[in-house]
Amino acid sequence: MPRPTIAIPPEIEQWIKDQYCYEHKTAEELVQALANEHDIEMTSRTLGRRLQEWGCKKQTRVNYTFELVSRFLILFYQMVLDDKTITYILNVEGMSISYSNVARLRRKLGIRRRVRAGDYDIAWEELIAIVEREFHEGMLRNYGRNFLYAHFRRSQYLVSRYRLWEAVRIVDPEGIALRTGDANRKRGSYEVPGPNWIWSLDGYCKVELVEIQIYAAIDAFSRMVLWIYVGISGRIIRLIWAYSVHKNCMVKLGNNCGRWAGLITGY
Repeated sequence: MPRPTIAIPPEIEQWIKDQYCYEHKTAEELVQALANEHDIEMTSRTLGRRLQEWGCKKQTRVNYTFELVSRFLILFYQMVLDDKTITYILNVEGMSISYSNVARLRRKLGIRRRVRAGDYDIAWEELIAIVEREFHEGMLRNYGRNFLYAHFRRSQYLVSRYRLWEAVRIVDPEGIALRTGDANRKRGSYEVPGPNWIWSLDGYCKVELVEIQIYAAIDAFSRMVLWIYVGISGRIIRLIWAYSVHKNCMVKLGNNCGRWAGLITGY
């Protein structure tokens, strides 16, 4: 003999739908509320079948506006963030969206974090070709792992850090050896008789890629920063040496024999 069907009045059915779909109540919570408030006894499994028959789904529809998609692309490519962090930031900025909808948007845009097993060899050959082209066109030899990974993500190349670094090892083994040797380099020591005996001058070259030049000088004895210059002027070296000559209080200048070595010999 089949079990009797539990009758649910239409108004209670609508109440269950509203609580489940819009108030995000769980099946267990609704079963408890039905027993306490409406004297209807059923299991959560039975209620789940009823909800499926009624076509109730908690999945909310998200309107993927141009603003939402643009912000997602900036957070994914420019900020190099994962889906969980992107979800948090979007909600903080007032764009209500769940983690699953963020992942759905990423897949909808054709952005996948993993490569299928059958496409691994093809993806690897494409990665080697991309790395070779980027090294040929740019100045990537001076980049470390994090800077290199951020550069490729901002260029909208999806690749893991490990696979990217393995490709760099194949494409540029000489550069890897130079960076490894430079990392293990031990600095020597020297003695200075007193202040203003040696001024050490050098520049910070990594930001030259964005056309910003930073140069500074310190006194080798006291370690005091004598001056620092930050700018985009193409005449920065002349300005530095004009300032140095104007001070005219040092005995020797120390530098790394870079682009200003010719100017040093002139003073």
